[in-house]
Amino acid sequence: MTQSAPAVAAQRPQWRPALILTKLAPPRTRHYIHRERAIEQLRSSMERKLTVLVAPAGFGKTSLLSEWKNILAQEGCAVGWMSIDRDDDDLFQFGTYLLAAARDACTQVGEPVPRGLEPDLLAPADAMFAELLNAVAALPRQVVLVLDDFDRLSSPAIHEAVFRLLRYAPENLHVLVAGRSEPAFPLSYFEARGQLLKLDADALRFDSVETQAFFSAISGYALTPAQTEALLEATEGWVAGLQLASFALSASDQAGAFAERIPFARRSVEAYLNENVFVHVPAPLQAFLLQTAVLDRMSVPLCDAMTGTNEAQASFEWLMGRNMFVRPLDAEGQWYRYHALFAEYLRQRLLRERPHEVAGLHRRASEWFAEHSLWAEAVKHALAAGDGDRAAGWVEQCAMNLVETSDVRTVLSWVAKLPAEAVRGRLRLRLAHAWALALTMQAAAARRELQAVEDDIGLGQLSVTEVVRVELHAVKALIAALSDESQRALEMGRKVLELGPAEGSWAEGIGLTTLIFGLSYASGFGEIKRLRRALTFGTGADAPVYAAVYRQSMVGLSLFVQGHLGEAVQTLEDVLRESDARAGRQSAASVLPVGYLAAIHYEWNDLGRVAELLEGRLEMALQSCSLGPLIGFCVTLARLRLLTGEHDEAYRIVEDAEAVARSRQWLRMQVACKAEAIRISIRSGDLGRAARIGHELEALVGQRPESLQGSYLETWQRFQVAHCRLLVARGRPVEAVPILQAVLGEVSAAGMQYLSAQISVALAVAMYSAGQRAQAIQAIQAAVAYGQTNGLQRVFLDAGPVTRDILDGLRQQQALPAGVDLWYVDGLRAGFDALAGTADAVRSTSARSAADYRAEYPVDPLVANRLSAREVEILDYVARGLSNKEIARAIRVAPETVKWHLKNIFEKLKVSSRIQAVRSGLGRDLPRAVDESVQEGR
Repeated sequence: MTQSAPAVAAQRPQWRPALILTKLAPPRTRHYIHRERAIEQLRSSMERKLTVLVAPAGFGKTSLLSEWKNILAQEGCAVGWMSIDRDDDDLFQFGTYLLAAARDACTQVGEPVPRGLEPDLLAPADAMFAELLNAVAALPRQVVLVLDDFDRLSSPAIHEAVFRLLRYAPENLHVLVAGRSEPAFPLSYFEARGQLLKLDADALRFDSVETQAFFSAISGYALTPAQTEALLEATEGWVAGLQLASFALSASDQAGAFAERIPFARRSVEAYLNENVFVHVPAPLQAFLLQTAVLDRMSVPLCDAMTGTNEAQASFEWLMGRNMFVRPLDAEGQWYRYHALFAEYLRQRLLRERPHEVAGLHRRASEWFAEHSLWAEAVKHALAAGDGDRAAGWVEQCAMNLVETSDVRTVLSWVAKLPAEAVRGRLRLRLAHAWALALTMQAAAARRELQAVEDDIGLGQLSVTEVVRVELHAVKALIAALSDESQRALEMGRKVLELGPAEGSWAEGIGLTTLIFGLSYASGFGEIKRLRRALTFGTGADAPVYAAVYRQSMVGLSLFVQGHLGEAVQTLEDVLRESDARAGRQSAASVLPVGYLAAIHYEWNDLGRVAELLEGRLEMALQSCSLGPLIGFCVTLARLRLLTGEHDEAYRIVEDAEAVARSRQWLRMQVACKAEAIRISIRSGDLGRAARIGHELEALVGQRPESLQGSYLETWQRFQVAHCRLLVARGRPVEAVPILQAVLGEVSAAGMQYLSAQISVALAVAMYSAGQRAQAIQAIQAAVAYGQTNGLQRVFLDAGPVTRDILDGLRQQQALPAGVDLWYVDGLRAGFDALAGTADAVRSTSARSAADYRAEYPVDPLVANRLSAREVEILDYVARGLSNKEIARAIRVAPETVKWHLKNIFEKLKVSSRIQAVRSGLGRDLPRAVDESVQEGR
């Protein structure tokens, strides 16, 4: 007996990893001295894109930036803050916090939060950064993002992403990066353009006035001029040294002694703290400091749990009353942290004096964070305690909840951090991992993971319940569907539903979705119609948006494949409205229905709606769309570009799409892209290129299988039509006729009316070109009848002027065929007359759209993601006219390495010269006189 959806939902652990909000604000400082000199230097950076502040620990970087943040906020800027720790060394997590910082910046100044700043959990990280830039560009004020402790990040992907973010930053965005070392992306790119301000320790050193004010505020002791100079000489303006000196003074009450101790402190902070600070802390408080040293942030309840006492509040008050390197993290005083220098000192001392307690302390922290549903920190401390099994258990309990709410990247990130042996025995965690891989379009990896699970089940190492058995089949069905194995998706979808999944469950929803996909390519249209009446999964407002949109998009696909274009559009437009409202226009959910919609609206010759649907969504589609919608998206966009005469751009779109298809092993999409490339080549008059692509296509598809089943029929149809289009273009239409007749029979038998109409037009053109004019008129009649019912236009117009002649012949018959009216035939004929003006009209619309797009969306994602930071740096030197040897000296590599990089750049940008590469790769960043300098640098 199945359970109701609410009952199932109630049983699920509603755990979600929450953002640590204290990371979105600087620590609060009790005794802060206004840094007028440093602030003026920071102020001068606001006309630039980037400020980099690099200094060792204890120089007051965070305190200075906190003051600067407050000043900017008072002046009306939207300022976002991100305190970085080593756990943020994950591209998706870093991007999530960066979006949160930008959202917080908007909220602080009373701006509505743009939709693009809401994280799309299924969107790739690159799209997340592009959305951030688009949202910032739309804001009516200056936006500043402060990234504190950036040096804690080592991920090349993060440094590449920040480099692209800065490179394409709109005029109203400024980024401030602070840390103990310079960021790993090439600062020279921004420095050469006057877009960078670099500040180091010298800019942060205290002068005598600041020293006196700071010392007086922190210790209550007024320094004499002589003492100030002695202290400055000893500390070299190092603010942490000044604070250490205040401890020495309060401990010994000898004003002349501390200046002599400071040089020693510079050599060894640990030794100085041992001899002059820690020794004067009461013993119970020393224990408190060591027991809480493992924490990155602390609260009173947490510290009570760590120490087993109720003394945390009193301990914090004592420490803060004596300025003992403790900083509150929020206005309410709920969270604290130790200064970085002091935290390092405490951890070293803990390891030296109480190494046997470290694992236990991490375990206590882990348990406390878990009790309060702070899962990221719970997992981190469990791993630090060496308790990988406990961490894996917690991840396992919430992983499927995360999958069902589309937070699959958190699952992938957590599983990557867990020990393999802790994961291996946890079946549900491994299944969640397979789900997450599949939903991020890593079907091959998901299949390997699932195969390993089934191998361990076969060996008796994992036990299977009925619920798990259903889920096993459901994830198999999803992988089959995303791999375009429609027959297997059909079989597995049926199997899932036969096993009786709980009503409203995730497994039931996936079973239904994959079943509809499989039935769409098995002529099961009647069964789909019956299923649509019974669908309950994902219909509520709280249903997972991506899953609901994916299922409804499959319903739209079934109508499209059957040839009911009007019904398909109605279904898909409803889906798109829902996904736009719930997830945003640029979301992974919203690009799913767009590909099919754009293809149909293109067929209706509604080019304005096509441009509106596709604009600004290509990058998201390439990275997050499943196969079918992505084919519709990219092929339609390429055709739109072809109508405006942008042949090279049309080529580039299908080539980029083909690269994605190749990486995901999507044969149907590879064939579609090559078929479209042949079409573009023929329209461009480049038959040689068309023939070369035709040979590649033949090698890719291979021999015809014995039977054409499922979605492979569409793959075979695209291949054969492209082959025949090439035959006709090369003057061999007679050979094309029997091939197209055979394909038409197969597609018609499958009930695919729209594809049948397409092939009928191609067949009529081949017959007419072969001199079989009467047969051509006969062949096109069914397509015209279907076209009149479904509003077809482009299938006739794009087939070329021969089609006009065939339609003329059809009109001259004594009586039109049943279902064909004169107004429709004349309308199609008039469409050919309007073709001359169509290119100009579309070009005008596209130019206007492009201008609007550049204003609204400053990112060029195709180029931005094509080159690495090193390649952009090299291209920048090329733009300035440097030779390969000069570039090699500038970046300290061998000249051959530069040549290798240039070869990769040429291939990525699809160019053949340095000038073309610079124009394509650097675009708007180029000075007008760049051509000459590039020529000189050859």
